[in-house]
Amino acid sequence: MFKVLLMNVRLPFFLAAMAFGGLANVLAFFVLARMRSLGRRVGVWRTHRDWVLYRDYWRVAPYHKWSRAPIILALASFAAGGCFLWMALVHV
Repeated sequence: MFKVLLMNVRLPFFLAAMAFGGLANVLAFFVLARMRSLGRRVGVWRTHRDWVLYRDYWRVAPYHKWSRAPIILALASFAAGGCFLWMALVHV
């Protein structure tokens, strides 16, 4: 397995991008599930209205004694995944 990773330089970057993207999605769905538990309407498809739900989560999290870490980690994971994907595409 390590030979395959060493032979293809782009593959580890792509795998890291997918891992960070998956983590960002898990954390986003965790936040959306908590917002649904408050009675907010959460659709199946991810749309621009999710940003409103994330902003509302940021506002109401301290009142429900929830951590704001899922939002922070989701954004950081999304950014890291994007960086790794860019590195996978341009690395020569």
